[in-house]
Amino acid sequence: MRRLLVLLMLFPVWSYAGCQSNPDPDTPRVAAKPAKPKPVAVKSAYQRNFNNTAVMNAFYARAEQQAQDHPEITKASDFIANPFLPVPDAALKQYVAQVKAPLQLVKDTVTNLHNARYIDTLFHLNFDSSTVELYYPAYTKRFLLSYADVKSPNLPLRNGLKVGSTREELLQKLGTYKLFIKERKNVVEVCDFERNSWLRFYLHKDRVASIQYEGYID
Repeated sequence: MRRLLVLLMLFPVWSYAGCQSNPDPDTPRVAAKPAKPKPVAVKSAYQRNFNNTAVMNAFYARAEQQAQDHPEITKASDFIANPFLPVPDAALKQYVAQVKAPLQLVKDTVTNLHNARYIDTLFHLNFDSSTVELYYPAYTKRFLLSYADVKSPNLPLRNGLKVGSTREELLQKLGTYKLFIKERKNVVEVCDFERNSWLRFYLHKDRVASIQYEGYID
């Protein structure tokens, strides 16, 4: 009889413990949150210190054996002669329209190197801590792109490259031209076969931070 009374006194405790260990099926369950996947670094298709000099030298050696001008060489020369505008003999207003920011136009005069009787004009388009220099010879009356230092995305190149573009996009788009491309540390230098005109892309954290251009003016 005494054993029965002890069992009866413990029964509510067992019953309570059993409710906790076996919850009612209608009790909503909280689903465990899935673990966030770790970001996977995307491997670049272009090795560091990219340099295609050997490939380009081989291409131009083959092209010299052809009787006519190679269309890929013409395409590269046209681009490096003016990487901002695709039209030949661009007017001043076309350069101004290409800049997507307020600008200041500054004019200066210089004596022609070949004939001192001619006074030529330099036009500077200044915007966003950037500048574009156009040389305007008096005897040809053509606007020639002589220099540019661009630190703003408000002046893109004609192929879409601009300040802020990634290194991957930079090398991919430059690779569509038969140009010499050489990367050293955080600078990508570009020129054509004759090496008269240069483009330099300065990178910061694998993005274009500024663009410099040096054109050939005779």
